[in-house]
Amino acid sequence: MSEATGEAPAPVRPAGWVPVEQRVLGLDKRTIAPALLVLGLLVLLAFVVPAIDDAVPYDDPIVAGDVMDLVGGRLTFVPAEGWNRVDGSLVGEGGVEAPGSATLLTMQDISVSITTGAFEGTPDELLDQINRVNTALKDPRGLGASGARQTVTTDSGLVGVAETFTGLAQRGISGAFVVDVDGTSVGVEVVVKGSVQSMNDHFDEIVAMLDSIALGDRGDAEVAA
Repeated sequence: MSEATGEAPAPVRPAGWVPVEQRVLGLDKRTIAPALLVLGLLVLLAFVVPAIDDAVPYDDPIVAGDVMDLVGGRLTFVPAEGWNRVDGSLVGEGGVEAPGSATLLTMQDISVSITTGAFEGTPDELLDQINRVNTALKDPRGLGASGARQTVTTDSGLVGVAETFTGLAQRGISGAFVVDVDGTSVGVEVVVKGSVQSMNDHFDEIVAMLDSIALGDRGDAEVAA
């Protein structure tokens, strides 16, 4: 049996107890700075960044009559007026004499990317290859699983395949065509993505741009089936 010492037992402090000198309005002062940092980042992402993005003027807006050159002035498409040309050449600017071009147009948070390169195979095989690369790179499209594959035909008669894909707040389209351009089999990869609202707002423009992919007037297209 222990002997009494006459000293009062030390108080038992509950878990998570914060000394009064470290409290402000009942809050732990040590948590205020991190909380403000997180709040600041949320405000930055939600309001400041979009405001800056909206305030930045387009560097190279598309005007009426512009035609994008995908391969040597032979394979082309008509971009929507007012969109921003980030990458790629217009017909007449030169510099796209062989397959291997990259074109990028933007509008708000939408991007339309069209890439060409030599490819021996069918549109289905090309889209399969695109999907394998996206999977290996953890889907750089940033969206997610693809929907059902469908056959698509442009206004000029080029036949390809396309899939839709979706994410939490985004949607997109992946497409593939294989076209004979002056004896060279050219693969055409199309990736369109953006927020659901923006895609809905500009859906008709996007469809019109994709439908406008065509060969020039030096011969007819030979499309891989």
